[in-house]
Amino acid sequence: MAGMSSRAAMVTAGVIAVALLTPARVATQEQFQFVVSARDADGHPVTDLKAEEVVMSENGVANRILKIEPLHMPVKVTIAIDNGITSRDGLSSFRSGLEGLVRALPPEVEIAVFAMAPQPRMVQAFTADHARAIKGINAVAPEQATPRFIDTLVEFSKRLRDELNKTKRVDSLPVLVIVSTTAPENSSYKAEELSGAVQFLEQRKTRAYITATTTSNSGNQGSGTQPDIAIPLAKATRGRYEGLSNNSRLATLLPEFGTEIAALHQQHYNQFLVTAQRAGGPLQNPRIELTRPNVTGLVSVDGLP
Repeated sequence: MAGMSSRAAMVTAGVIAVALLTPARVATQEQFQFVVSARDADGHPVTDLKAEEVVMSENGVANRILKIEPLHMPVKVTIAIDNGITSRDGLSSFRSGLEGLVRALPPEVEIAVFAMAPQPRMVQAFTADHARAIKGINAVAPEQATPRFIDTLVEFSKRLRDELNKTKRVDSLPVLVIVSTTAPENSSYKAEELSGAVQFLEQRKTRAYITATTTSNSGNQGSGTQPDIAIPLAKATRGRYEGLSNNSRLATLLPEFGTEIAALHQQHYNQFLVTAQRAGGPLQNPRIELTRPNVTGLVSVDGLP
């Protein structure tokens, strides 16, 4: 991934060259493909980029752009809700805040809903019917059991890995939203399994949006490890973590998450796959730029900048 700007402030795509020179993508081909995500001066996605507005050069010599075509990389949102024994009083706030998050998303975004107690379980499979997603959120009922924050992360990672192994292609940007508490919890997984899951989520370019509310049970503050895991995970995945002292902030925080996720979707859903003609051989000092005024963007090899 590398930054890209208009011709007025060109950026050499040195990182792109490194990313492409892997065993699977040794750059000896006469045709070369990359993905462009462009925005106008107001931050809106550019949806009508033309081939003549993209320049790819090597050693200062421009390659011919053969074609440019839309590439849709939609966001897919998984919502996980802490419905453990200490969340009973907070579930109504969880539900109303998450409804605001769902309503902030574009209508084509698919959403799945999971409960976290007594173990992670699907309540609503992926659907673009947001009314069904909200119904699934409201169907999450309190359980007389501890939440499974770590299990939720590990099993979410396993599902993504299994999907990738099955399809052999990346066609979406996974977003994980966890609404949790800091209540003590149990886990079925070892520390190395959690570490492997987090590493895979970062490699898969997942975005994690997590909030954890401090709980009190008979006057004792919750002492779970959720923040210790969530804070570095959110940072590593370029997501967001918010620790809360009470549930009142969820009414505005979760719709904020929804607005940010909607912007991510718009960026990744409105991209372009560019095919350039090359002379062959290894890439030589590649440079990618846009010529349309007041347009900036990102370039990647997989549509996930």
